[in-house]
Amino acid sequence: MQTDRGLVIARHGDAVTIRLLPRDGCASCALTQFCIGSKESSPTVRATAPPEIAQGDLVEVSLDDSIILKASAIMYGVPLIAFLAGVLGGYGFSSLAGLSGSLSMALPVVAGFVMVIPGIILSRRVAMRLNPTATVVNKLDQEVAICP
Repeated sequence: MQTDRGLVIARHGDAVTIRLLPRDGCASCALTQFCIGSKESSPTVRATAPPEIAQGDLVEVSLDDSIILKASAIMYGVPLIAFLAGVLGGYGFSSLAGLSGSLSMALPVVAGFVMVIPGIILSRRVAMRLNPTATVVNKLDQEVAICP
């Protein structure tokens, strides 16, 4: 189970919205410019929380491993399936059209890479619908004042 620290920015009944804080290793990471957690807008997550958790509290949240696995399968699996479908479709078309030589080998590769584009678009849309809900594990001792 993955745990992260975050700041409660809003409360809505039993759920809270938490702005995740960057991890300690983020400052020294070479991929910081590509990571969503290091961009100007910090990532947020909805979490279920006990009533004593209020806005401005620093908390530790956990995200179920099954959500991470599902998101990974969607983000990598759908484009891979689209690529393979493009390659197989391109191969079938080049065989049916009677193409020979380098064109018969290039068409399946090009068709595969062309099909990756809708695969990526589809995987992003499906992954956005997962709507993961984390759980507040515990309240940390430090409180943070929220500046408007």
